[in-house]
Amino acid sequence: MVKYLNYDEKYNDNVYELFSDFQKEENFYKDLTKEEFFGLLFSSRGFQKEGTFLAVDGDDLVGFVSANVRDSDLGNEKACGYVHTLIVKKERRREGIGSKLLELAHNFIKEKGLGGSRVVFLGGVNYPWYIPHTDKHMHPGCPGVRINSEFYIFLYHHGYFVNSIHEGFHVNLKTYEFPQKVVDIIKKNEEEGITVELYDKDKHYGVDEFCNIINNPGFAYSIQYNLKREKPYPFVVASDHGKMVGWTGSIYREASGRGHLDGICVSPEVRGKGLGTAVFATLCKELKNLDSDYMTLFTGLDNPARYIYLGAGFNVACSFADMKKNFNNKHN
Repeated sequence: MVKYLNYDEKYNDNVYELFSDFQKEENFYKDLTKEEFFGLLFSSRGFQKEGTFLAVDGDDLVGFVSANVRDSDLGNEKACGYVHTLIVKKERRREGIGSKLLELAHNFIKEKGLGGSRVVFLGGVNYPWYIPHTDKHMHPGCPGVRINSEFYIFLYHHGYFVNSIHEGFHVNLKTYEFPQKVVDIIKKNEEEGITVELYDKDKHYGVDEFCNIINNPGFAYSIQYNLKREKPYPFVVASDHGKMVGWTGSIYREASGRGHLDGICVSPEVRGKGLGTAVFATLCKELKNLDSDYMTLFTGLDNPARYIYLGAGFNVACSFADMKKNFNNKHN
């Protein structure tokens, strides 16, 4: 008989075994060591014990769910909590175990005064996944629910709808070639005094102004954090007679072989000149020069920047859904 229990850390090893078996089913999520898994889940800021529940049959852990809510959202009926992990042992599926675990997670969110639940990367616990049809090229976090996966269909039948769609992009840098159209874009902009090159503190200025004008706190933090390092990573800028008007993030090869990507951004005053395309392609070239094997990223289906990535030779590797359930059953 299955019993549903509040989280107890004595089952942590069993949760890892449950995840490992699940990972082996499709080899989509990265095969994690126990230490990696514990770090991603139990040591994550997104892990909340009171939102975590176990399904146990005798001594056998057959299901696990974990949800969280943000302190800033407590009591806000327009806000959602997040269900970031739900796994049921393969041979015990279709017995209602997953449904009961999801209900417990929903009840936890409702008790915090929130009006809905989402399954999306904003939940703070994100599992790395392999790019299909590659030699284990990996993206470090899953943006949502893989469309048409078993979990996607399960959530759909439990009242979730697609709130938005995110696409995972990939390119093999070993075969990457700098596009001729980018050469032409760079040459045309140089005629107006706008150059694309690596940042040089003795040559370029206006970093703080750029951080303010782009209205993107995440990108601004990445720029300023890197520059405060004892030895900052190089990064690509577009500059208008020395004034910073475009940026890509820190350039380095990650341990996995992935070329690092923080993001790209261009100042509103120079948009429409192809500089986003130019700085991004230059980033790809620099990462290839560092012997990076590949690059990955994800972005929303409605983000115009996706055309920059497609134009640079990236392919859509997988599509994901941000799935949402409103407890009042009304889409908003």
